[in-house]
Amino acid sequence: MEKKKFIVLHRSKGFTLIEVLASIVILSTVATGIFLFFTNAMKYTTYNQGKTVAVNVARGVLAYMERLDFTALQQYVQTDMATTNKPYTEINASNCRSSLFESEQVCQAIFRPTINNIVYDETRLHVFVIPYNDTTQWDKFVQSPPTEFPASLKKKIAAETIENSDVNLQKYLLKIYVIVRWGDDDDQAEWLEGVIANETIR
Repeated sequence: MEKKKFIVLHRSKGFTLIEVLASIVILSTVATGIFLFFTNAMKYTTYNQGKTVAVNVARGVLAYMERLDFTALQQYVQTDMATTNKPYTEINASNCRSSLFESEQVCQAIFRPTINNIVYDETRLHVFVIPYNDTTQWDKFVQSPPTEFPASLKKKIAAETIENSDVNLQKYLLKIYVIVRWGDDDDQAEWLEGVIANETIR
């Protein structure tokens, strides 16, 4: 009787369970690191985008306010301060029907813009005008600044003093602060300050 020959195939050694688990752990660690990197990059980009938009909105408002008739604006500020008994006047989109603004539509576009599906309305955009070099009003303003002012601006005005107390400057200048909130946190706000000058001295 002829003997049958069997060929024994030796299987190559595969990965053990421990090796598979170790590779999964390493891959997960690397993937988590990459995911965190992109997540942080996205947050940083969104943060910077919010700041950039806020600054541009504030600049647009400031430029618009500078083009208004100075005498009419000054009278508006004086009347409003006498009525409200506050050391400043707040101007926002709700004031667009005032005779101070030539076009209500333009005023609404400036004071209530929609950018990246975010409406910068009265809760996000604040404009405050105060008399220039009026020491009495300035002291009141420093003692009780508007609640909309971010902490950094409150700190700045608290340290600020009127160097030139020439009362004649009040006839030709108004101080303005524009605050734009682009987030919900207190520090997520950008602000600009400026001076609006009478057309006769521009």
